[in-house]
Amino acid sequence: MRENKSCFGLYNYLDIDGSPEEVIEKIIKKIPDLEDIGFAGYLEKEWLKKTLERLIPDREGDNQNYLYDKENWEKIKLICERVIEKCEEYLEGKIHIFLFPTFDKFTIKNMNGVSGFCPWSNTIFIFINFTSQWKKYLAGSIAHELAHALSPYCKPDASIGSWLVLEGMAENFKDFILHEKRSTWANAITEEESWKIFEEIKNTLGENDFGRYNEVFYGTGKYPLWAGYTIGYYLIKRYLKENSSINWNELLQMDPIEILGRGGE
Repeated sequence: MRENKSCFGLYNYLDIDGSPEEVIEKIIKKIPDLEDIGFAGYLEKEWLKKTLERLIPDREGDNQNYLYDKENWEKIKLICERVIEKCEEYLEGKIHIFLFPTFDKFTIKNMNGVSGFCPWSNTIFIFINFTSQWKKYLAGSIAHELAHALSPYCKPDASIGSWLVLEGMAENFKDFILHEKRSTWANAITEEESWKIFEEIKNTLGENDFGRYNEVFYGTGKYPLWAGYTIGYYLIKRYLKENSSINWNELLQMDPIEILGRGGE
């Protein structure tokens, strides 16, 4: 189940079969209560279960396709080890990586079978459906979520403005670590469009509104899908250009509000 390394723990739940509901129940039964992070970042198993119920099943309820190949496990370990090795100088304490299956159609179609979530400091979830492209996107998802896991400001109640910065920071960190092609969600609109939308939403950046967040980041209203990620990407890109002496150890610990104030000028 677990891969022991000095700087990270890898917890594999990808080989659990059954319906989404059965998979979740089996994970909840097996999940360890770790001294530093509890049940995968949660104090209670029930809270973890609610998160998995949101991220493992298909949102439309009609996609039950999931196939695990044992040969993929060695590939996953190598990818995780490579990313952690590249990020080791930025780590504080042990990073816990939990690997879960997903049946989610949005993840399969829009994210090439790989998505991530950071529930707690030094803890990340990676959800995988083994599409033809999953290997190309796994490293990027890990690096992105690591940036969240290393920030003390990555919290559910963060404002929309803070999430612009946090997501932009994660995508720039991913590019810095892996030198890969920019992610689709960081390239959803042009830079000109990004600054135009940023000006439009400036007065709402202090809000913590789930509906507004989905509109800015997930295209549920006025703005295109991934707009918030791309806006954040350019915010951090500009900040790094104007503050060339700053390093990633410093940046990952900075308050997003401070960055937002400078980067949005």
